[in-house]
Amino acid sequence: MKRMTTFFFLFILLAIIVAGCSSKLDNQSWKLDKKHNPLPDFVLNSSEKVQETYIMASTYPDVVAQVPCYCGCVADGHKSNLDCFVKSVGEDNAVQQWDSHGIS
Repeated sequence: MKRMTTFFFLFILLAIIVAGCSSKLDNQSWKLDKKHNPLPDFVLNSSEKVQETYIMASTYPDVVAQVPCYCGCVADGHKSNLDCFVKSVGEDNAVQQWDSHGIS
């Protein structure tokens, strides 16, 4: 009986871990908010993952702005990872210009 209880406990623990590790981001369909300028051709002609990354950068600019950039684009005036995707923003954080640096 003790062995069965241990097995049941481990099964429940494993189920909780697996449920916690699943990501809703994998199933989310990323759509660009209409307040932003449309994605330019250099983004639209790239992979779906790159397009999703640009949309995520515009959706969560505060989060992406906290990520430092390690690719050496500081010489181009970039202060954070957000600058690799967004060149300029207007009111309500609406993207006015996109940066092509996030493609490479």
